[in-house]
Amino acid sequence: MRSSTRPIALAVIGILLAGCTGAASPSPSPTPTPNAAASASPGPSPSPSPEACAKANLQTKTSGKLTIGAGNPAYPPYFQPDPKAAGWDLGNPNNGKGLESATAYAVAQKLGFAQADVSWISVAFDNAVQPGAKKFDVYLSEVSYSADRAKIVDLSDGYFDLNQAVVALKSNAIARVTDVAGLKAFTLGTQAGTSSFKYITDTIQPTKTPRSYNSLDAALAALKARQIDGIVADLPTTFYMRDAQLTNAVIVGSLPTVGTVEHYSILLAKGSPLTACVNGALAALKSDGTLAGIVQQWITSQGAPALK
Repeated sequence: MRSSTRPIALAVIGILLAGCTGAASPSPSPTPTPNAAASASPGPSPSPSPEACAKANLQTKTSGKLTIGAGNPAYPPYFQPDPKAAGWDLGNPNNGKGLESATAYAVAQKLGFAQADVSWISVAFDNAVQPGAKKFDVYLSEVSYSADRAKIVDLSDGYFDLNQAVVALKSNAIARVTDVAGLKAFTLGTQAGTSSFKYITDTIQPTKTPRSYNSLDAALAALKARQIDGIVADLPTTFYMRDAQLTNAVIVGSLPTVGTVEHYSILLAKGSPLTACVNGALAALKSDGTLAGIVQQWITSQGAPALK
């Protein structure tokens, strides 16, 4: 999540700058990934009428335009730098490339806004999540849903589920595993007291006792020393480990969702008249496969296959 893994995306630059040159509007994926059906936030807004969500009736900061906020730097894999844009570091939200830029433009299109009608502004994450008036209509920058946060801002239904994933050294046999059952024979580790450790014990249920550590740095040290075969952590963290903290490493795969899953939401001002329409747009994008296609293009295809 944004609040705890902010160093992450300095990470992903290596894999995602080199490989992410696809179109801004990907074709729907024929088989949704586990992330594709992102979670609905508790307490859904009433379904708005089509007339209420018509572009001409939407109450935006600038009439006929949609202003979208994002953190700066704009980190991969959520944003991509090709081409670079003045005033933005690492990623360029304007190009429609990356998980969050592509999602933002897809939502905008469902609301009737052409790409030329969308403008992006830089807003620090800590400022965006505070109560009060906003300079933007919507904000996408790894905002994870929480009940406490939803008391002070509006949070949409989810557009990306934060699956757990496994990272390992390429030389280890675990790197060739293709399903959850195949992980059972290996020694897995992660930080103690986390949802990742619970996933290991409750869902993977390995035959070898899993290792818990006081920090993920300690788990990384154990992986490098070959004391464990793989680390379980949330998917963005495994990107960071693979590309910034390890050498010759691989993401074995993202793991199936189990129980309540943390997800990213679009953030709006509390009581925003746009919230219900944004949720309607997300529902349509899930239904027609567009959101699944975006996840496939910008996450799954970048070296994070879904384990069965």
